Amino acid sequence: MAQREKPRLTIVGSGGQAYREYSFQSLVTAYELTAVLPAEPTWQAPYLTDYRVVDCTDPEAIAAAVTELTPAGGSTGVFTWDELVLEATARAAEALGLPHTSVAAVTRCRDKYATRSLMREAGLPSPRYRLTSSADEAAAAAAEFGYPVVVKPRSLAGSIGVVKAEDESAVRAAFDLATGAAYATLPAGEGILVEEFLDGPEISVDSVVFEGNVRCVHVARKRVGFPPYFEEVGHLVTADAAGALPPEVAELIESAHRTLEVDFGVTHAEVRLTADGPRLIELNARLGGDLIPLISRMATGVDLVKAAAEIALGRSPELGTEGREPGGTAEIRFVYPPYDCTVREVDLGNVQGLPGVAYTTALAGPGTRLLLPPKNPIPRLAALVAVAADEAATTRILDLAEEKVITDVTPLTP
Repeated sequence: MAQREKPRLTIVGSGGQAYREYSFQSLVTAYELTAVLPAEPTWQAPYLTDYRVVDCTDPEAIAAAVTELTPAGGSTGVFTWDELVLEATARAAEALGLPHTSVAAVTRCRDKYATRSLMREAGLPSPRYRLTSSADEAAAAAAEFGYPVVVKPRSLAGSIGVVKAEDESAVRAAFDLATGAAYATLPAGEGILVEEFLDGPEISVDSVVFEGNVRCVHVARKRVGFPPYFEEVGHLVTADAAGALPPEVAELIESAHRTLEVDFGVTHAEVRLTADGPRLIELNARLGGDLIPLISRMATGVDLVKAAAEIALGRSPELGTEGREPGGTAEIRFVYPPYDCTVREVDLGNVQGLPGVAYTTALAGPGTRLLLPPKNPIPRLAALVAVAADEAATTRILDLAEEKVITDVTPLTP
């Protein structure tokens, strides 16, 4: 019997190898992969049957490349997990008539001010907020809301430029920091948000959305460090978290999707669990970063990357599990340097093979210059993942693993 041909997928952008190779490894088993990339492929090459190199911020260039990569009389799905090219990919998919999250929905999610405004107009619980264009306006908003407040850029990512401010002088300093913050090609200079600080634990909820039907797949507990900044230093996912999601959180997630008109794709929502109920921080119209889909698969057995691929092909994903043990817990911890430094070496040899350690990767090669928050975005040395029966066990495993990471770094002088 003839072997059934694999469906074709075109990935736009790729992200870094350490953070996204697992996605290619997952997809290549079920799909024929092509890619539209900003530069010649290196580590991506073994997974690809073809590719094109274009300006991935140009929707017309992306659309032309996807057309070239699609065989005559054939079809392809197109999607990206890369925040930097998400809007351009949506525009290209729309021009080609391919399934994708709409341009309007992607734009609403990327713009934190638009998200806040639409949530408020819909009568959904939200923090008080104001878009400001000067330090004086930011200080006035903070005085009105009461301290502490959060100051953040309007359209960046990765918590870059986001600061908790306890008084007026801190607000003014935070405004300057947020104004000067940048992240690759993402837009800046569109105003700075000042928001009421939401106290309580923060979680992320990743969902699969097909034809408006929102299915929450997992809940990740977010670890945050380097106060007053909001650097994400780790995440934890348990197998039963989505089933135990409080009804008010599930309702908020579904309402946010409806309000922002996100009815197609895999999404990543961030939520604060306050004493007054859950509050949406943001909704991202893409797969989560920080290897969260990988640890979700380890804990729940659900492959969110393949779910996103199926949706890109216009098919409702089944969300089957892949041989996981019920009740599993997976946690990722990022290793940071103790001070601003230049990296000479990161050696994970003593960590690999430790019981319970499921994945390790170095995130900084020799010569990398790392500056701690807020001077440098995401200045990490390595990522460590543990899988065990519960949170206490993953904590023990990661504590031991982190002790065994060998780093050689040279302090930077001022």
